[in-house]
Amino acid sequence: MKISPKVSKFSLGINVARLRKSHRDVISQIARELRRPAPCTLALQQLKRRRLQIKDEIARCLDRLRRLEASSTLPPHMA
Repeated sequence: MKISPKVSKFSLGINVARLRKSHRDVISQIARELRRPAPCTLALQQLKRRRLQIKDEIARCLDRLRRLEASSTLPPHMA
């Protein structure tokens, strides 16, 4: 069963929104850790690594979304 481009675009959009929220949450956690009297360097390192992983995942999803949108604008014989 083939997934329609509209469904793929929608689900990718939902995923990007979820990832952006996670990214904001991790940034908040980093800020909270930095406000502590003695921030844990290991925790900061893990949070920053997670923030970059989420950022990379957002970029991959947006790239897939762009490719989907580009392919849906092509005539059927060129897609």
